[in-house]
Amino acid sequence: MTKLSQLRGAKTLPQLARVIGVQPHGLSYALYWLTEDQKYESFTIPKRGGGRRIITAPKNYLKVIQTKLAKLLLDIHIELEGSRSKSQCRLSHGFKRGYSIVTNAAAHRNKRYVFNADLKDFFPSINFGRVLGFLTRDRNFALEPKVATIIAQIACHNNQLPQGSPCSPVISNLIAHVLDIHLNRIARNANCTYTRYVDDLTFSTNEKEFPPSIARLVSGNTSAWVPGDSLIRYVYRSGFKLNHDKTRMQRRDSRQDATGLIVNKKVNVRNEYYKAARAKCHHLFQHGFCYSDHDKTALSDAALEGTMSFIYHIRRLKTVDWKLEQKSFYQLYRQFLDYRAFYGLTRPRIICEGKTDNIYLRCAIGALSAKFPQFIHPDPKAGLNIDFFYYTDTSATFQDLSGGTGELNKLLGSYRARASSFKHGPTQPVFMVVDNDSGSNGLFRHLAGILGKPVGGMDPFYHVFDNLYVVPIPKAGVAAAIEDLFEAVLLTRTINGRAFDRTGKQKDLSKWYSKFDFATQIVKPERAKINFAGFEPLLQAISDARKDFASRVSAGAAAAAVKAAAA
Repeated sequence: MTKLSQLRGAKTLPQLARVIGVQPHGLSYALYWLTEDQKYESFTIPKRGGGRRIITAPKNYLKVIQTKLAKLLLDIHIELEGSRSKSQCRLSHGFKRGYSIVTNAAAHRNKRYVFNADLKDFFPSINFGRVLGFLTRDRNFALEPKVATIIAQIACHNNQLPQGSPCSPVISNLIAHVLDIHLNRIARNANCTYTRYVDDLTFSTNEKEFPPSIARLVSGNTSAWVPGDSLIRYVYRSGFKLNHDKTRMQRRDSRQDATGLIVNKKVNVRNEYYKAARAKCHHLFQHGFCYSDHDKTALSDAALEGTMSFIYHIRRLKTVDWKLEQKSFYQLYRQFLDYRAFYGLTRPRIICEGKTDNIYLRCAIGALSAKFPQFIHPDPKAGLNIDFFYYTDTSATFQDLSGGTGELNKLLGSYRARASSFKHGPTQPVFMVVDNDSGSNGLFRHLAGILGKPVGGMDPFYHVFDNLYVVPIPKAGVAAAIEDLFEAVLLTRTINGRAFDRTGKQKDLSKWYSKFDFATQIVKPERAKINFAGFEPLLQAISDARKDFASRVSAGAAAAAVKAAAA
């Protein structure tokens, strides 16, 4: 049974609640017992073009219900698009799986004309009555009026779709589909391409003259354009209004953009956007913080990382020369990722040889929290008071870090150069946890050369440079990898008759299982029963290295104070 047929089969509040996936009494309580100030909170955010946008966001209790309803309606939307032609599915690009501002912009790449229009007060223009009418009268939905009323009550606030509700995007897409069909028809008749991203309408064409039914020049003017009669008629007929202050025509000989992305020859970010991100990165590297474009308040590192990740997503090319063609951005993004990973930290960070080591240590810290409370954050919701480096495709592409002793050895040699771009002192240490076996001999030789003394892996930790420490797996006279910290009997456990392959060299998967299987199928699920006593010396070494770093920071601050006083 499809999700739509389940929804159409609901006749009462309890039946609707079950389809949404919530308890009936919970749905009833949210609708009829919560006061308005218990349902929503309002705040403002800066608009891209200036001014402030009011966001009305649901509070947690209602938000859970709205999120489940939004997922149900999105699944239904996908079901409906499965029965439509591909051309109809490609009209709306906002808040849909597999679609984004990138897919929207790509539809208008390398065109003679690009015309942008904007729907005024898009979410607020969809009121309670429109939602109710759509759900009861649309031939696909045709819901029981009582059920449609409850859905409209869940989704609407102050007689409109609130900007901030999880339901608003999918409901607006469902209602605006009729508009998309009309506008796509007049676009195709004029040999144009049409797309919509939320309230942004874009038309483009390679025709010598732009169709006047969609946009026309103001009489006696060579540059001022206004929406055409057909565009205005269908927008108003569909229950929306145009924001005439935001209509603009862009010719090929000027910069063309759609949903904020350049579309002249290839999809790209605006140069001003990249320059602003670059300036923020440089300020961050120099001072440890940067500012927002809009209100000049401090911008979080995570928000800047989102900006950098977005630029990378847009600019990357599917060629072997990506790094060469985007050299300046490649270097900047690498610097930024290094800063986030090793320098601009709010908690100490551990970087291990592989992803399974992270799982081992997380489980060990949890099991030994009574003996090592310094690794547990005072706020239970915050989890551990220490972070881990995670290997990703991005870390492999930009930081040359995808795991293994060899790449940690490269990081050891390049760490000083990587940190040279950052001009403020680090406040948290980085612990490179490495196996203490023959595989680490090269790393220990390298470390000995840096420190100017023999390194045999017998010391609990080694301070390398700045905030970087190497912490070898403790050994009792014999070589030791991190798996040796577990009890020997645990390493003999089988999974479906397969034995543990610690080397990663066994090819017959019918007889052997990997370290990842050991970590995820034995250690993590059984961590409450496993004896982690063998990890105590390692955690103690990390704790002592942390204290060593704190003392170095204090000594540095004291020396700086003396120097400042003398000056």
